[in-house]
Amino acid sequence: MKKIITFLLLILTIPVFVLAKPAYTSLTLKETLDDERIESNLEGYEEGNNKATIYLFRGRGCSHCHEFLEYVNSTLVEKYGDYFKLVSYEVWNNANNAKLMQEVSDYRKDNANGVPYIIIGDKSFNGYAESMNEEIETAIMDLYNSKERYDIFEKMKINPKAKVKKNNKTTKVIIAATAIAIIVLVITIPKKAK
Repeated sequence: MKKIITFLLLILTIPVFVLAKPAYTSLTLKETLDDERIESNLEGYEEGNNKATIYLFRGRGCSHCHEFLEYVNSTLVEKYGDYFKLVSYEVWNNANNAKLMQEVSDYRKDNANGVPYIIIGDKSFNGYAESMNEEIETAIMDLYNSKERYDIFEKMKINPKAKVKKNNKTTKVIIAATAIAIIVLVITIPKKAK
């Protein structure tokens, strides 16, 4: 009987895992700098929803990502810290984040086959070099001063902070199947006990 119950429970949980939506893992600027072992210099910097968002797709240990983060930590925070926040997605060690980067790249018709891949409003930057600094700073201020702030995730209707959520219809089916299984067990167990 225990084998049957275990088998039923296993069968009932399969749809939960198969139909689950991916979870993305994002980090704030401070968390990203810590993850990359960069000593942060964030005095006066605060995260806020009213700021322009820099989305950074990066690889842990990537030298160009590290250079970009050093630039953010040293120059951008000092000059533009009141105007932006950074949200990063590590893609080398997180398959869901890598898939998210590919979806964003495809949507934008970018060829982002490497990191860093930086999105600021409707502007994107594939890779990083010091020669991009002025264009990045302009993108931050343009987005911050815009009345209608362009956000790639809103355009794509993706929640980049999504946790694993089950399909509502699937959840109802699982609940119904579990209820039926329990009823069957309740009916059959007393008959065997007699």
